[in-house]
Amino acid sequence: MTRAPITTHILNLDTGRPAAGVGVQLFLANDEQPMVTGVTNSDGRIGQWSAPFSVDPGVYRLSFAVAEWFASQGQSSFYPQVDIYFNVGTDQEHYHVPLLLNRFGYSTYRGS
Repeated sequence: MTRAPITTHILNLDTGRPAAGVGVQLFLANDEQPMVTGVTNSDGRIGQWSAPFSVDPGVYRLSFAVAEWFASQGQSSFYPQVDIYFNVGTDQEHYHVPLLLNRFGYSTYRGS
């Protein structure tokens, strides 16, 4: 199976463990409807989405339903949702956008 052009991984920094079961949507930056949706697996990753897709150069947005996920863990979250905007250029074939998450903050970076 071919790797999706955009993937993600979530690490829960409160526990040091992957965040399994987080709902994620991928959008073109300002679109109302997601291109695809997914839920992180037991390793906190989304490598395959709800449908195959391709990307063109432009700005995209990953939207992570973190408050719902923390609620399912019996915890509250300061952030109800985390939206990460990023650029897709013409020179790259794959974009990996990890999320380092805790109940009161988050960080992200361009992964490989």
